[in-house]
Amino acid sequence: METLLKESMAAQQRYEIAEATQIAYARRSIGELARGLGFNETTAGELAIVVTECGTNLLKHAQRGELLVRPLADRGAIAAPRHGIEVLCIDGGPGIQDLYRCFQDGYTTAGSPGTGMGAIKRLSRELDIWSAPGQGTLLRTVFWNSPAPSGTPAAPLSYGVVNLPLQTETVSGDAWSCHAHDGEFTVMVADGLGHGPLANVAAVEAAKVLGTQGEQPLDRIMDLANDALRATRGAAVGIARMPASAAKAGMPVTFAGIGNISASVWAEASHRHLVSHSGIVGHGSRRAQIFDVPYPPNALVVLHSDGLATRWDLARYPGIALRHPALIAALLYRDFARGRDDITVFVARTTGGA
Repeated sequence: METLLKESMAAQQRYEIAEATQIAYARRSIGELARGLGFNETTAGELAIVVTECGTNLLKHAQRGELLVRPLADRGAIAAPRHGIEVLCIDGGPGIQDLYRCFQDGYTTAGSPGTGMGAIKRLSRELDIWSAPGQGTLLRTVFWNSPAPSGTPAAPLSYGVVNLPLQTETVSGDAWSCHAHDGEFTVMVADGLGHGPLANVAAVEAAKVLGTQGEQPLDRIMDLANDALRATRGAAVGIARMPASAAKAGMPVTFAGIGNISASVWAEASHRHLVSHSGIVGHGSRRAQIFDVPYPPNALVVLHSDGLATRWDLARYPGIALRHPALIAALLYRDFARGRDDITVFVARTTGGA
């Protein structure tokens, strides 16, 4: 399973694409990240081609959009973790009428040679896309600095995240972390009080607690976070635990929250919210209460900070709930971000249900 690098608790890098010069800047910056993660020249060059094609498509078909980039670490590799880069390409344009045909060389709706999407498909190590007429396009591509070991099974749980600072800040006041153990998966989202560096310190200190204490009961993790944040300005913290494999059949989703972190379990037939109590972790003695709801097969577990509006409904977007969780997080960010706060959206799904 892909897990986060310590460095990736920092916010994603966001590249706005509204003119051609911004594509070149994004390509150079992402290339520097690739070299820092040990990518060879061939793979780094292929990543550069895909970034260029994504940016060009944003301008050509939607006039503007954005790329969100974060480093990945696959700790399932036998010798040492392999490192990757995830690129989310997001636009609110007219959408793609025929997803199947758009990957065929020569197919174009803009008078171009029609080879861009085909190149993205051929070069990407992982690729997922969602689009609908009038609802824009979301694309996820991933590159790794080395192949996965042969015989590596597919991860039974997948997740995706969008974590960005308020646009006037250089660091995010939100942080997230996750922990997998004994067939269970635990995620924390923390929102430091306010914005900027001091909020970032509080949120990151909370996220570190899950990194070292992720096997503890949720109320115990919250108590430890409360102790760790006493020297900070404090944070809102939400912690959810869900099945990480079908071996945990019947396990519910459990949640403990203090402050304005929202959590829910979304399935086609239901949308169940989990309760978070008022308060500030690090500045109070209130004990967290644990709540649980059933986990239906293939349901989505969604946690987000108050940078995202709470009134969202994936039923408005045909087929999105079947895509990679990173695309779902990207869609929620695109359409429901408040725009006046740091934002974190975390989405996870156990493949095949519990």
